[in-house]
Amino acid sequence: MARYLRSSWNITDKKSLDPKLTQQIFSTGSVMLVRYVYEPGLNFPEHSHPQEQVTMVEEGQLEFVIDGEKIILKEGDLCAIPPNVPHSTSVGSDRSIAVSIFTPVKEDVIIKSSD
Repeated sequence: MARYLRSSWNITDKKSLDPKLTQQIFSTGSVMLVRYVYEPGLNFPEHSHPQEQVTMVEEGQLEFVIDGEKIILKEGDLCAIPPNVPHSTSVGSDRSIAVSIFTPVKEDVIIKSSD
């Protein structure tokens, strides 16, 4: 039996979170990777979750507002967001793809709306 897990984004199920946002999840039990595909014009509302989040932009550009501070992430950029810190995401006119790592692992990312 292999001592590793192997998969591919090409075969991982896609889940729609919004008409302009899909996610794919790969989890080992101690860390969870989520690949997000953001379609142009997405505005994901401010929220928080108990997991730490590290986001890596693979393609395009994302605008985050993290605890009130606006930052732009471009291809190759990384950003770490501590647990329970409010943040939102938006995308301009181009499709963007990012992978976020969440820890500790839950069955899914638990999002608490700031509304």
